[in-house]
Amino acid sequence: MAFTLPDDLAPELYPLAWLAGTWRGYGILTYGETVPEQAVYQEMTFDHDGGPYLRQTTTIWTVDATRSKNLDFEMPGLQGASLLAPAQIWSTETTYWRPVGQEQPDGADAAETTEATADAENSGGPLTPVTRLELVSADPAGHVAVWEGWIQGPRAQVGTQAVGRARTAVPVEEMTRMFGLVGGDLMWTQDMAAFGQSEVTTYASGRLGRVDDLDDPAAQPGSALDPVDAAEPASDDAEPTV
Repeated sequence: MAFTLPDDLAPELYPLAWLAGTWRGYGILTYGETVPEQAVYQEMTFDHDGGPYLRQTTTIWTVDATRSKNLDFEMPGLQGASLLAPAQIWSTETTYWRPVGQEQPDGADAAETTEATADAENSGGPLTPVTRLELVSADPAGHVAVWEGWIQGPRAQVGTQAVGRARTAVPVEEMTRMFGLVGGDLMWTQDMAAFGQSEVTTYASGRLGRVDDLDDPAAQPGSALDPVDAAEPASDDAEPTV
């Protein structure tokens, strides 16, 4: 299904419009000895209220390994989600994305030039502008963060400029995230330095498919499992880890 520009979207958000909507899929969590590698169910929603910003809500669930099926990590996001039975909420976060200006890529932006821009340069076509971003995020585990980065075509990259935490929250020193639209799916990764570790290390990744109809049974987690095994996300939240 072709993507339709959301109604009442502020013009400043046109470079971010491909993110708008609800995405569901699967991913991996891992962080050394602190977080054992595991498959997870994920949901992201990017919405707006007509203002010049997007609101992103992200929720990650652990899965019931006894009821979920094995994943092929090359499969589309919605197909993978249909094989998972969510167990408990692992983490949730709300983030606001705000574009703060555009510029044409040049030699100074070589490190940020995407393949699409490189192809345009080689063909003599127009270059895709780089839109600068500022983000703020908060989670119920006691963290707030300010991010800066960019979006260019169907790719975005952001990193924290400051991370604050409540007195009892797990120390998080730095985080970086990358997003991309690949084969119609939203792919994303997060690296971070946390739990007393100073080196930035892979923490999370995901592959999510756009949900065109939120009531479609086929778009629900666990929809490909036997009826007795299918499961909606747990309603009682687990303590978020990060």
